[in-house]
Order: sequence, then structure tokens, then C-alpha cells
Amino acid sequence: MAEKLVPVVCPWCSVGCRFYIVNVNGYPKKIEFDYEHDTRNHGKLCPKGVAAFQYLRHPDRLKRPLKRVGERGEGKFVEISWEEAIKEIAQKLKEIKEKYGPEALAFLGSERCSIEENYVLQKLARALGTNNIEYVCRMCQSTAVAGKGMVLGHPGLTNPFEDILKAKVIVLWGYNPAATNPVFFGQYIEKAILDNGAKLIVVDPRKTKTAKYADIHIQPYPGTDLAVALAMLNVIITEELYDKDFVAERTEGFEELAKTVEKYTPEWAEKVSGVPAELIRKAAITFATAGTAALLTNEGVNQHANGTRTVMAITEMMVLCGYFGKEGVMSGAIPGAHNGMGAGLMGIGPHELPGRFPLHAEEHKRRIEEAWGFKIPEKPGITYVEMIDAILEGKLKALYVMGTNPAKALPNLKKAEEAFKNIEFLVVQDIFLTETAKYADIVLPAAAWFEKDGTAISFERRVQRSFKAADAPGEAKPDWEILVMLAKELGFGEYFNYSDADDILREINRIIPPLAGATPERLKKNLKGCMIPCPDENTEVPRLFVQGFLTPNGKAQLIPVEYKEPGEVPDEEYPFWLTNYRLVGHFHTGTMSHRSKSLSKRWPEEYIEINENDAKRLGIKDGDLVRVETRRAALVFKAKVTPHIREGVVAAPWHWDFNYLTKDVLDEYAKMPELKTAACRISKVEG
Repeated sequence: MAEKLVPVVCPWCSVGCRFYIVNVNGYPKKIEFDYEHDTRNHGKLCPKGVAAFQYLRHPDRLKRPLKRVGERGEGKFVEISWEEAIKEIAQKLKEIKEKYGPEALAFLGSERCSIEENYVLQKLARALGTNNIEYVCRMCQSTAVAGKGMVLGHPGLTNPFEDILKAKVIVLWGYNPAATNPVFFGQYIEKAILDNGAKLIVVDPRKTKTAKYADIHIQPYPGTDLAVALAMLNVIITEELYDKDFVAERTEGFEELAKTVEKYTPEWAEKVSGVPAELIRKAAITFATAGTAALLTNEGVNQHANGTRTVMAITEMMVLCGYFGKEGVMSGAIPGAHNGMGAGLMGIGPHELPGRFPLHAEEHKRRIEEAWGFKIPEKPGITYVEMIDAILEGKLKALYVMGTNPAKALPNLKKAEEAFKNIEFLVVQDIFLTETAKYADIVLPAAAWFEKDGTAISFERRVQRSFKAADAPGEAKPDWEILVMLAKELGFGEYFNYSDADDILREINRIIPPLAGATPERLKKNLKGCMIPCPDENTEVPRLFVQGFLTPNGKAQLIPVEYKEPGEVPDEEYPFWLTNYRLVGHFHTGTMSHRSKSLSKRWPEEYIEINENDAKRLGIKDGDLVRVETRRAALVFKAKVTPHIREGVVAAPWHWDFNYLTKDVLDEYAKMPELKTAACRISKVEG
């Protein structure tokens, strides 16, 4: 029996944990911890990491190409050959392009796939003449990218993980790392609090496991975080707690910002958010007088229709206090998946080129066109949720989906399902027959993360290589290999002359300057990888903004922000605030984690948390079935009566069917849908 240890990057969250897959003659037998190398996880893993190999040999794995024979959504297919599948897809894409134009085509990439695969997908879309190319970051981090981009010029985490150990205050805003990034929490945040005495401020409507460590716990109504942030800015400015030298030397716009936040007092914020004014004032003073601070945000801030405004206000708190460009500080938003940052950097966006250069950046556009050998289309594409409207309006005819599950991830799912029933042509390549794949005309079996070589970029901006640790089942292939087959059938073979992932990464090294030094040779030799920007093989940048910000004039832009409500607020008819959260044992729409035996056994079902006083008033007991209804749909949950959520708010894990309840109203800057807040009513299911 030939057994070997293969080093891999974990395929779940974005911390970038490393471990080994134990490979026995191509079969993934188990995982082994890596205590020998200098890894970011120090040999530790969370429950998902330990279970990471379990879904690989699940009987539901797709093994051969499928062609739909039933109605869309029925899930009835017959097996066909790769040759038949690729020919039919290429022919149909050509027909639709010829009949309706290239804007009738759209492509969805994936944070679950490697940077090489996302790079090839966006290049294929542009070879076909469309910028309709997107990925799920639109519904995860787009507000953070937009907000931080406007203030700082760059959305990335500013410092290496070790710097949080030296912070005097840590603010976790809409972020529960004890559940979403437990290894980062245990190895860095918990040590900063317990060993080094850092104070913790948590902003979250629920008393999470993270919040149990908090010195100050602020519990706003979901989506009213912006009111709290504006009030903290008010306190920092009116009580002159800001770093005057830093503001004078490295920012612009202070006077206008100060004038704007005058009216946003803590007393005003209390009426909007339900948070006591004195607690807001205490948090602002604690944060601003700390000397060093880390402020990390996540979906509780991002996934709102006012998300960009909230991100801007929170980021401006960091700027005012001078918490940039030194040890002991940290600012960042945390992508949900292991390659969320990497996929975005590849140009998987309707308005962006590879490297996240704007589509209209002529110098970079010409440089990339010369390297590729074909023109990049001029017209910007449409964003993720807008694609659903375009399908229903008959403008978008074909959608190609790689490794993502929009039929479960999108808001207002009934509307999304209607779109997928009516689209003219849908292709899905994935490892399982997802909810989306059941609507597809052609389904292509893809290799899973451990079944191919590939590169990922963690939320620390660290580029790491993961290696093939198991054979793919049946005829499943790496996503990049499928795309190259299709490109050749479409007549684009000369532009996609790749024989392996290394060929693609070398082209990325040439096309994207911040990744020039992240070569295959460097990443194979150094498993710890390197932090971008890495302009050559001997360089990396651990800390951003040491000399200046990445705005055109190098100064942080203190752009005034006015208050705006979230996408939906309670009223007499729907009196409760509804929100959602993530479980430590599940991941996104559950495509992989629901098929992991140990995870699905420990976290088997959804439920809804309701405050004990609300439950008593409604006659609901723990374990009762309750009907939760919004203006879009109604679902039945098992009630979990608890004191750990504030009165007037109910919350459920989102890994099951939660998005039937959410609303598809969009953030004005980033086109993020309102995924975190809805107005609902609750009733006990009798009988």
C-alpha cells in the first residue's frame, strides 16, 4: 500500500490553514495535522478542516457529463460523453451570441476554485465578447471593497496576523470569528485578549461565542450599525480624541466629515439602533484612546443595502485615530471562502480587469490585450443580482456557472428560481448536482479542491499553493481543464495554450503586477507562501499604508457619510427584525458541508433563535415549530428560546433555505443585496 502525505490548503474559510491529505494509491484516506512547517494555523484545525476530506468520495459526486431530459429543476438527466457535452455547449453559446449579441451571455466564477481557474474563466468570457463575469463576492465583500477602496484605495487586510497580538483594543464588528474563522480566533485574537490583555469590543445583535469575551458588547438592531458608527465618529471628533498630526499629514476631507457627523450624536443613534448612548460613547473613547487597535468586519456589516456607507464610516474611525502603517494595528474585512480574495484579483468582475484595475484603465487594458492577443470588450457587464432581472427581462439568454450555487445563495429565492426556469441555456460545472445544477441543460463534473494543483490567496493577502492529493472520481476534470477544452472548441485555442496550472500561473505573473513574484517555483519551495504585493520573487509586503494610502494623492479620503436605513425595517404588519448567521460546522449553501458525515451529524438542521421575553409573549416554548413570514415567503423553523439575542430580533443559520425570506434591494455603490435584514412576523404552528 503506497501511502503519502500531500500538503494542501484548507478549502473552507479564508484563514489559509495548511495540513496534509493522506493519499493511499490515489484515494483520500484521512487528514494529518502539519506541526513541522511554519503555517498560519500552527498545526490547528477547526471542525470543518478536520472533516475536509469526507465529501470527496460521497456517492452524490458527479462523475460524468449530464444532459437534461426533464423539466428545469426536476433533476432528470442522462449521461453523455465529454465530446458531446463540449460540442453542444460551444454550439449553443455561438448561436446565442450570433442571434442576440455577446451581452446575452454571462459567466459566474467561484471563490471555491483556484486563481488559475478564475483567471481562465474571465478570459474566456472576454474572448466571447462580454464583461458579464461575476462571482459571489458581490454578495459577500463588495461593500467592503467599495467602501475601503474609496477611503483607503485598497480593501485588503493591512497587517500580518501577528500584529493583532500587539493591539491594545480589538473591535469585531458584525464578525463572529469563533464560529467563522475559529483557528484565527484561537491562535491570534483569543491570545491577544487572554495573554496580552487586549480589550475586546463586539458589535453584534447576538451574544455570540466571540461576544462572551467582550469588555463592551454593542447590540444594534440588524442593519443599523451605520448609526452606531456615525455616533462613534461624532464622539471621536467632538471630544478631540483623534490623532491630529496623522489627520493633518495623511488625510483630506476632515472639516466636511466633522460638520456632517455633528448631528449624529449617541443620543440620536440610540433612537435608531436601540444601543444606549452611554455605551456608544464608552466604546468610542475606549477605541480612540487605545494607542493601537485592530478593527475587523464581516458579513454583519457587509451584507446590507447600506453596507458601503457603514464600511466607509467604520474605516474613517480607524483613519482618524491613525491606526495604519505600524505594528499593533489591523484593518480588514474577512472574505468568507478560502480564495475569495484571489478570485476577485483575477478580474472576475463586470467592471474590472485582472489585477482589479478598472475596465476603463486604458494603459492596463492595452497591456493585457497585447498579452492576450485579442480585444477586451468595452461595455461594462452587469452584476450578480442584476443578472436575474436580465434573465426575466429576456436580455440574458445563457449563463455558465463554475463552482457556485446561485439558486440557493441569491436573495428572494422564489424570484431567482423563476429566472432559472426561464433561461434559454444554462451550464453548470461543479462537484455535486447543486440546486442550480438541477436547472441546467448541461452539467459538467469537476474535480474537487484536493483533486488538482492550484493557488489560493487568504484574507491575510497570503498566496499559497495547494497540491493534488487524490484522484478525481469517474471522468471529473479540473475546472481549468474543462474551460480550455471549451475554449478550443469555440475556436480560441491559440489564446488558451495551457498544459497545467503552472502555465496559467506564469501568465498571471506577467499580467498582474502585484503577483509577479508569486511564481510556481517560489510557492512550491515555500509552503508558507508570500504576502502580496510581491513584485518579484524576493519581495513581499507584510504591512500596507506605511508610507501612504493607495489613493491618487496618497492620502486617506474622509468622505462624509449620511445615515441610510437598511433594505427593510419592521412595521406594524411585520414587527420583528430578522437576521442570519453562520455555524462553525457548515459552509455557505452546504454543498460540501451537508455531505460531510461528522458535520451534518453535529449540526443537522436549521432553527430560529427568539428572545425568551418575546417567546413568552407569543406563547412559544423551546422546540416548538414556528412560522416565520416575510413579504417574500414563509418558512417553518424549530424555535430556540434564548437570552442571547435581543428582544425584537430573531435569527437563524443561513446554510439551509433562509434566502427565500430575504429581499433583493441593492446597495447603491456596490450592488450588494440586503441579505442580513428583513422585517418578519412570527406565529406558533399549532397542532
